[in-house]
Amino acid sequence: MRNMNIIHFDVDPELGRYLSGDKTESSLQNFADASFKKADAVSIKTASKADKETLSLFPHLKLLITRTVGTDHIDIKYCREKGIAIYHILDYGSFNIAEHVFALLLTGTRNILSTQDEIKAGKFNYSGHMGMALQGKVIGVVGTGRIGLEVIKRANAFEMEVLAYDVYKNDKAREELGYEYVELDVLLAKSDIITLHAPLLDSTRHMINDVSIQRMKDQSVLINTARGELIDTKALIENIQKFRLVGLDVLEGEQAFDKTNPLIGCANVIITPHIAFYSDASVKKIAEETMRLLDNFSKGSLDGRVDVV
Repeated sequence: MRNMNIIHFDVDPELGRYLSGDKTESSLQNFADASFKKADAVSIKTASKADKETLSLFPHLKLLITRTVGTDHIDIKYCREKGIAIYHILDYGSFNIAEHVFALLLTGTRNILSTQDEIKAGKFNYSGHMGMALQGKVIGVVGTGRIGLEVIKRANAFEMEVLAYDVYKNDKAREELGYEYVELDVLLAKSDIITLHAPLLDSTRHMINDVSIQRMKDQSVLINTARGELIDTKALIENIQKFRLVGLDVLEGEQAFDKTNPLIGCANVIITPHIAFYSDASVKKIAEETMRLLDNFSKGSLDGRVDVV
């Protein structure tokens, strides 16, 4: 690997233990140290907005690595124009996100959080806390990429019926895992539980909106561990009583999240702070993949490169 001046942004202490190069907890657009401008390579997460305004401050930049699968936080067109190569991590352990889907799902459907106030008050009574069994329920998986398939594997273990929607159908996986592809409207209407695993594109932004929510079953469950902007938050809040549970690891405009967010006051909503990916298994893998992508760029390898046309 040739010597490159790389700076890693959005780095927490756990990840920082495994990354080589300069590191900062700041996001790309918030850096204060002028010496960072000398970088010819950077690595980022979704908190960093790699747009024209920000990237133009790095005059020597040749390589941008995003420590994510998605690239919607990057101005790919601008990078192409400036000759900045973009690489992303194809998989840092899809099972981590799939596990978190079921953590949110079980926490809500089995009333784990809602019983705690009574427990802490010394009340030990199951009355009023009837849970929702997963066995036999229909789970609708929107997006059958790596993460969606890991979710399906776990749904099979719970003996659930699986419906799936994806523009690109994986017939091999369908045969191996025994799920059924249906149109999105059918999935919304038939599913007891809907979990989102689609990328954020113009075609998927606000795919969960007032119209799609009306197609869902009353007292259904909605889980989102993909991108917050897949859900129209205003429509979700206006129809919040439609749901038994909404489990969110991502939020629309999550960087501006504060205590005034109206979702906080919804009793049937569970929010975690974009931690589905974040486990002891994933942190080391992310660092290893980041350094491997740096090596790939140095060798001229296209493995992991996303901006090739």
